[in-house]
Amino acid sequence: MYRTYIILFLLISFSGYSQLSDPFFRQGDFAPPSDSGALTLRLNSTAFFRNNEYFNPLYKGYTLIGIHLTPVLEWKADQHISFFGGFHVLKYSGQEQVKKIFPVISLHANLNDRISLMAGTIRGAGEHRLPEALYGTERNLNEVIEDGIQIRYVSPACFSDVWLQWDRFLERFEDNQERLTFGYSGCLTGHIGQGRQEIRFPLYILATHRGGQIDTSHLPIQTLFHYGGGGYVSFSTDHSLIQKFTAGFTAIGFSDVSPTSQLPMKKGYAVFPSVSLSGSGIEWENGFWLAKDYYAPKGDPIFWSWAFDKDQYQQSRRMIVTRLLIRKQISPYLIIGLRGDFFYDIYFKDPDYSYGLFLRFSASQKVWNTGR
Repeated sequence: MYRTYIILFLLISFSGYSQLSDPFFRQGDFAPPSDSGALTLRLNSTAFFRNNEYFNPLYKGYTLIGIHLTPVLEWKADQHISFFGGFHVLKYSGQEQVKKIFPVISLHANLNDRISLMAGTIRGAGEHRLPEALYGTERNLNEVIEDGIQIRYVSPACFSDVWLQWDRFLERFEDNQERLTFGYSGCLTGHIGQGRQEIRFPLYILATHRGGQIDTSHLPIQTLFHYGGGGYVSFSTDHSLIQKFTAGFTAIGFSDVSPTSQLPMKKGYAVFPSVSLSGSGIEWENGFWLAKDYYAPKGDPIFWSWAFDKDQYQQSRRMIVTRLLIRKQISPYLIIGLRGDFFYDIYFKDPDYSYGLFLRFSASQKVWNTGR
C-alpha cells in the first residue's frame, strides 16, 4: 500500500520537498549595508496572513494575521564594528493590544568578509536555515527576535551558524525556569560538471533546555537533543521556466536526555526524501515524511508524533507533503510571497493544508555621518 502511494505521488507531481527553511525569510534585512562612520535608520517589517486548515487528531488548524515592525538605529563605527538599538513590535489583526514588544540591542563584529560575531539580538528564525520540522516557519512571523550570542561563517562553498539563544533569563529565587537553545546549522556546497551540477551536504544540531539551580519552581528539568543532516544534488537547465531540478534527503534524530522524561517517547527519528523544481521565482516541492516518535518543540507541529496540549500520541507518521512557493520582488524595498502547503497522513486519511500571503519591507536611510 505504501509503495503504491509513493509511486503514484511521484508520477503526478515530479517535484520535491527539501525540508529547508522557507527561502523567503532567509535574509532578514535586505536593505543596502551602511557606510563606515554613519548613523543609519533601518526599518524591517513583515505583514502576514497564514491560514492552517488542519483536521488531524493531533493538531488543529488556526489563522495568523498581523504585522511586525522593527525600527533600529545602526552606528557603524568602522568597517568591522556596528551597534544596533531599537525595538520590535508584533500586532495581530483583530486585537486591540499589541501582542509583543521587545527591545533590540546588538553588537556586530565582522572579523573579515566571511566571519561575523553577534551578541545581544542575533540573526534568528529562518536565517538559521534549519529544516522546518526543527524550526517552524511561523517563527518568522511571531518569534523573530532571538537574544544571545552567534558566530556565522558565510562563503560560496560553506555556510556555518553557531548560536546560543537565551529564551528566558532566570533571577535568583524566581518561581520559574530558565530556557535556552543551542544550535548549529551548516552546509557544504560544491559544483561538478562545469558548474551545472551542485551538491550540498547540510548538518544540523539543536538542543533545548529548561531548568536551573537557583529557582524555587521545583519543576522538572527537560533537555531535548536533535541532530540531523542530508545530501542534495541540483541540476541546472537551460529552460526559461524550470531552471533547476533538485533531489535529496534530510534525516533527523531526536533524544530526550532529561533526568526524568515528561514525554511519551525517549528517542525518535524522521527521514524525508525529496525532489524539487524551481525557477523564475517559483519553487514546487513534494516529499514523503517518514517518522517514528518524533518531537521538536520549536519545529512545525504538523510533523510531531505527540500533541502535548491534548496528550494524544501517534508513534509512527507517514505523510505526503507538497508545497508551492512564489516570490516576487516588486521594488528594492518590498518582496511579496505566496505559499501553499498540502499534507496527507496515510494513517489519519484526512488531508491538511495551509496557505499564506506575506509582504516583507526593508529600507535604510542615513541620518548622520561623522565625515570620516
